[in-house]
Amino acid sequence: MSNIPLAAGAAPMPLTHRWNNFDALRMGAALLVLVSHQFSLTGRSEHGLFEVHSWGGVAVLIFFSISGFLVAQSWDNDPRPHTFMARRLLRVWPALAVAVVLSACVLGPLIGSMSWQEYVHDPFFRRYFRILRFKNELFLPTGFDGNLLARVINGSLWTIPIEMKCYVLLAAIGTLGLLRPRWRWLVALLVLATAVGYLWPTPWRYGWSERRDMPLEFMLCFFAGVVCHHHRARTTGRAAWPLLVAAWAAGALAFAAGQQVLALVLWVPPTAIAFGTSAWPVVRRLGRFGDVSYGLYIYAFPTQQLMIWLFKDRLPWAMVLALSIGATLVLAFASWHLVEKHALRWKPRAPRQAAPVAPTALA
Repeated sequence: MSNIPLAAGAAPMPLTHRWNNFDALRMGAALLVLVSHQFSLTGRSEHGLFEVHSWGGVAVLIFFSISGFLVAQSWDNDPRPHTFMARRLLRVWPALAVAVVLSACVLGPLIGSMSWQEYVHDPFFRRYFRILRFKNELFLPTGFDGNLLARVINGSLWTIPIEMKCYVLLAAIGTLGLLRPRWRWLVALLVLATAVGYLWPTPWRYGWSERRDMPLEFMLCFFAGVVCHHHRARTTGRAAWPLLVAAWAAGALAFAAGQQVLALVLWVPPTAIAFGTSAWPVVRRLGRFGDVSYGLYIYAFPTQQLMIWLFKDRLPWAMVLALSIGATLVLAFASWHLVEKHALRWKPRAPRQAAPVAPTALA
């Protein structure tokens, strides 16, 4: 497994697509969410993982793990709360704002029969813009009549407020000084204790659609990623193998005890970080045309709804899925090249002595 060399005590190299697999991993996770949603949006059963997650849910665990790892590096490069949050907002909010406006002002009127005046005065139209304040809103005045989840416009965005809470909590912990080297083992123990203490008492043996503990699970993966960054000499490259073996062994014990969720929390973060910090030929170059993973995530659901609405009775399921993937990729590339990369130019600069800030990852 090729890797980013990291000498003892040396600052980590910048995490760009030239050096690692993170772009490919995020893109793969975003596409996995899309494919997973295609099952639920068309009423097909999806065989998830251990009856506790759809495959899209597993992909979100990967997103949060990567995000914690990379965002922790951003904090270490410039541990000022206001500049840290400014960077996070510039990565998340501009593209989200464009997606929300397009859904509310273009897609909504397109799929409905209401007049524009009736449409914009409907309370659901105004409420939809609460997404821009990181509130979860699913509905517009119109919907995809005939679709299984006809009124749900974008069912993926509910994880973004959780991501923002992770950023705020990380900034708060960092401001209190708990991310300094002397306290990092304590943070690692607290994450592990929270995972075991919360997830162990009750075995999770029911389907993912009935679970209500996912936000905490996502946050645990985020902070597991933070811990992996703080101990990156042991969690990246060839040095990661002992930790991976230990994590998979512990996860296997949890799984054998009926603790499937805890097993995933133990397995996913170190595995995602070990893969992401590797640099495989071809794979590491998949992001050379832009980081489209966020665009894939925020545009996939409404695009799928539209493709299903237009073609569900005219084309085979696989063809509708292919059209959804193609259209979403176009929107994701447009989002990156027209919105996201330009917004990132406004990021506050880190102090001169800091290493370059890594690109953020998002669920």
